[in-house]
Amino acid sequence: MTRVLEIRALEDCFDGSFAKEIRVDPPVDEATMRRLATEAQLSYYPEFPRPYFRIEKWGFYVIQGVVGNATFRVTFARSAVNAALAHLQDLTEQGEDHG
Repeated sequence: MTRVLEIRALEDCFDGSFAKEIRVDPPVDEATMRRLATEAQLSYYPEFPRPYFRIEKWGFYVIQGVVGNATFRVTFARSAVNAALAHLQDLTEQGEDHG
């Protein structure tokens, strides 16, 4: 199961959103990435030297990261920060063997 170890605030953005870096253990794998993309738009580029992904849940957040890294960046819409952060943490920590 993936655990969220740290949520670190990054800079505020000019458009009223703001960003956080989320550190997880173990590092993001493809299953975790796909869980994070639940009910969202996933763009995944496994052919890149470092397999990049971008997940957008319109009106809530945009996630950017690399499969294999222990951190990913989330830019939140200011109007939905608390709900979006709780939703993301739930998705991250669900694990593959739920239900």
